[in-house]
Amino acid sequence: MRYFTIAFLTKETTGTDMLGNPITEWLTAKTWYRGRFTEWSAEEIALEGREVTKSQRKLLTDAPLSVCRAADGVQADSGETFRVQSAKDLHGRWRLLYVERWRV
Repeated sequence: MRYFTIAFLTKETTGTDMLGNPITEWLTAKTWYRGRFTEWSAEEIALEGREVTKSQRKLLTDAPLSVCRAADGVQADSGETFRVQSAKDLHGRWRLLYVERWRV
């Protein structure tokens, strides 16, 4: 298995623009954790549909569940960024995140 380092991202509102819209910035956490992408099984593809599995990925990480649930996004060491859709505890040392890729 190939693991890579990931950092969790959070949104912070820094102010408003001239029209009153909030201005947000992405903040990167100081602690990095290990993670790896996992494959979709044929059963999951049949249940979720191909559109979901095409746009989302599953990320396995050793980060604490509280960190995973508080995060708005994840940044891989390659520079790719992902939006966290949901976090699931696997009742051990691993957490499973459903993430969707986006470009910043």
